[in-house]
Amino acid sequence: MRALLPLLLLALPAAASAQDTPPLLSPEAARAIASEVSGGAAKRIVQALSLHHRMRGSEGYRAAAELIRDRLKAYGLAEADIISLPADGTIFYGTQRSRPAWNASFAELWEERREDGRWRDAERIASWADQPITLAQDSVAGAAEAELVDVGAGTSARDYEGRDVRGKLVLTSSQPGAVARLAVTERGAAGIISWAQNQKTGWWGDDRDLIRWGHLDTWDDPSFAFMVSPARADAWRARLAKGETVRLRAKVEAGRSPGAYLIPTAVIAGADRTHEIVLSCHLDHPSPGANDNASGCAGILEVARSLDRLVKEGRLPRPRRTIRFIWPCEVECTIALLNGRPEVPKRTLATIHLDMIGGNTDITHGTLKVEGSPPSLPSFVSDVGFAIGRFVDDQSRFYAERGAAAMPLLDPEGTKNALHARIGGFSEGSDHQVWAEGSWRVPVVYIADWPDIYIHTDKDVPANLDATKMKRAIFIAAASAWFLANASQADAEALTIAAGAEARMRDGEAHVGRVLTPEERNLRNRLGWRHDEEVVRSLSRFGIGPWQPLPELARAEAELARIVPPRKPAPRPSPLYRRNPDLKGPMDGFGYSWLDDHLKQAGLPKPALLARETGEDGPSFGYETLNLVDGRRSVQEIRDALAATVAPVPLEEVAAYLATLERLGVIRR
Repeated sequence: MRALLPLLLLALPAAASAQDTPPLLSPEAARAIASEVSGGAAKRIVQALSLHHRMRGSEGYRAAAELIRDRLKAYGLAEADIISLPADGTIFYGTQRSRPAWNASFAELWEERREDGRWRDAERIASWADQPITLAQDSVAGAAEAELVDVGAGTSARDYEGRDVRGKLVLTSSQPGAVARLAVTERGAAGIISWAQNQKTGWWGDDRDLIRWGHLDTWDDPSFAFMVSPARADAWRARLAKGETVRLRAKVEAGRSPGAYLIPTAVIAGADRTHEIVLSCHLDHPSPGANDNASGCAGILEVARSLDRLVKEGRLPRPRRTIRFIWPCEVECTIALLNGRPEVPKRTLATIHLDMIGGNTDITHGTLKVEGSPPSLPSFVSDVGFAIGRFVDDQSRFYAERGAAAMPLLDPEGTKNALHARIGGFSEGSDHQVWAEGSWRVPVVYIADWPDIYIHTDKDVPANLDATKMKRAIFIAAASAWFLANASQADAEALTIAAGAEARMRDGEAHVGRVLTPEERNLRNRLGWRHDEEVVRSLSRFGIGPWQPLPELARAEAELARIVPPRKPAPRPSPLYRRNPDLKGPMDGFGYSWLDDHLKQAGLPKPALLARETGEDGPSFGYETLNLVDGRRSVQEIRDALAATVAPVPLEEVAAYLATLERLGVIRR
């Protein structure tokens, strides 16, 4: 265990886990929100959204965006509108190169049989009209009537040895974008048929009928690609292995054109219009895309409806701060929004992001996660989400075990399953990481389901969702947002109690299952002290403070220095870096990597640090290293922070990565 925590925290008791109402909220507010939010209502919105193939900039995405806006207006939300940011492939929003709109009007894949000496259509394998997920995103128009050639993975020259693919269709186990250059651009294949599997989980490969969402590159190696199931591919491969001919006919009418990033938005106006709490999701993904992420989009729509109604009916007061709701496309729209509308991050105090919240555990095998900001961004905001999430999880477990609980948050259309939520920590993978990135440093609460064995496939359908799980996730989001929108000086003690409880949990979890070296233990103790101190100091972001027990903390820090001697300084002074204020955003967006693009332009190798594994959860080295660049930390201090919070890492790799970013103009000395 860490030697000491801030005395202010140690002096306060941990939050009780078996209380009747959530921590931080008044009983009246908690009961009002619990009685209003509906998982069933949200699930019906999911059913409507799942009908649209929601590719960025497409007509399907526009229809979904307009559906959200129209619902917001029908509910009476203020300022319901759609933000439109141009996207044509040349405009940059910070580190995100805008991607043009992609639309398809027709796509079919047929298997042919020889009859009367001619090849004729025998079986329709894929159809845009029936299942748009069978056409890979960013496919271009084309047609082919040709034999099928199995190239295995198709990602190396060896896969093509002895195979003539010119003018033919290639069958690959990889994503289409990974084989387009070798198969189409360099060897003249007519198109691609992919049976790429879904994300690996414990249920990997069990369902051979899944058809996965496919991708091609937006700009390079134009081609078309169809997606088929592993079962279909297995049958073809067996026939090809016997020397049979498999002949297919493909036709695609699709392409890219200048478009726009469309982002529905609305607000519940607070007394303070200069500060906002944002609830976010991501509206894009293929049809049906029920859990990923129609569920998160329907979830924040239900938060908007519920809180707005409660305020208008007088069951909740007008919030102190404004609550904003946004529905961007994943990552790229968020990067575009924060760069294209700089007033948005400037007034945002915290963001609550929902990405997959409803998978029925019995079907999708997923667990709801409630996570917070990365280690580089200590904030009490995370602890608010954790505290409320733990309450909801406890209540769900009490009900499942005993048949009674003070606030079980059951939905009449859902299950009675315990939630078994995973509370705490940080992982990348959605728009929350953009808000928390070092360019903007907005603290986050991230609510997400993982795993889900059906996401990004044709079987991610509304029937897989549990209305009770959705209600609970929606409650966590709504309750967290409501508290953050109203937090005041009167909440300082309750917040400090919650922060202290979470600090002790983090400290214990950080030491479980691993033997630390003396250096690692010293680093964790020293940096853990600073992290907890910064969590409490973060209250000032909400105008809560000042935090003043400085004499006691000074004595505690002196005691810590006696117990844990400070590390010896680096033999040579290392540079101090700061971010280039004219370049905002993460190094990797969605469909475009600023770093990869500029490394290629500069003829530089990819830094070794980016290939280093960090474990199952937590931030990547590349993401967190750049987040720690603040003009105050030395390279040694950045390395130490990474070693304490991510994983042990050589100083030389951190220094080399930062030197590369300096050469590319991302950071400056």
